[in-house]
Amino acid sequence: MSISSAITQVNNEFSAALASQDKGSNLDKDSFLLLMVTQLKYQDPLNPMEDTEYIAQLAQFSSLEQLTNLNTGMESLTAATNNQQMINATSYIGKQVSISGNSIGMTTTNGVTSVSSFRYAFNDTVVNGYLSVKDAAGNTVYAEELGLKSAGTTFEFNWNGRNLKGEQMPDGVYTVNLAAYNSSGEAVLSDQVVDATVTGVVNEGGTVYIGLDGGQLMPLADVRQVTEPKVVSNGTTSSGSSSADDDTLSAGDGSSSADSNSTGSDSTAAGSDGTTADSGSTAPGA
Repeated sequence: MSISSAITQVNNEFSAALASQDKGSNLDKDSFLLLMVTQLKYQDPLNPMEDTEYIAQLAQFSSLEQLTNLNTGMESLTAATNNQQMINATSYIGKQVSISGNSIGMTTTNGVTSVSSFRYAFNDTVVNGYLSVKDAAGNTVYAEELGLKSAGTTFEFNWNGRNLKGEQMPDGVYTVNLAAYNSSGEAVLSDQVVDATVTGVVNEGGTVYIGLDGGQLMPLADVRQVTEPKVVSNGTTSSGSSSADDDTLSAGDGSSSADSNSTGSDSTAAGSDGTTADSGSTAPGA
């Protein structure tokens, strides 16, 4: 067999082996072994591979196989851990949680509109700023001006679901954005928490999420407190108000940055028509 024919045969054999793998996959241990065997098969008999080189390639193959098996084992362990987290999270269903984030949900049942409660605390004294509510498309539907607010104090915002014109907004998930500044004009960080009732659990892309009664889907890892839902006088449960204890919200960690893109020109002062958002100072968990 000529040298060119041998090279062509080697290329054909190796190409056929690669074609049998999944499209776009990297070389695995089988491909590595094929390379080594093919090298031995077509080596020059007058200049064979040195035994030290052969041993080195065997050691590399052994290391590759162990790493491949380790990677497979870690993937299985991760999947099992995620499944166990999902099973454990089902115990949250029906419970009220305080979870880091700024997504609030609005639902209407039998003509009664319920909106998730949003709480925040600043790590520095705020002299001015704005709070805005945006829909899923990023449009500002409500805004109000923030006055002087002390550092370390928890404030609660309960939106009534109406826009700046007083029109009722449709059910859905909205985001609350804060843009706050201190006396030096510097942006002030805030800690933000949403209070809602858990309605379900989802495992998506290897991450476990909890579904909330407002329609939000938020990471399980962001849950900061789990409590029994509040019961009002008529015997029903309520998830539109805060139920977290004093240690739920800490202004010092600065987990959320101030949103400097919040719309300031649309801000309105609280009116007397029932559309006022409660952003006054409250004790944590009140």
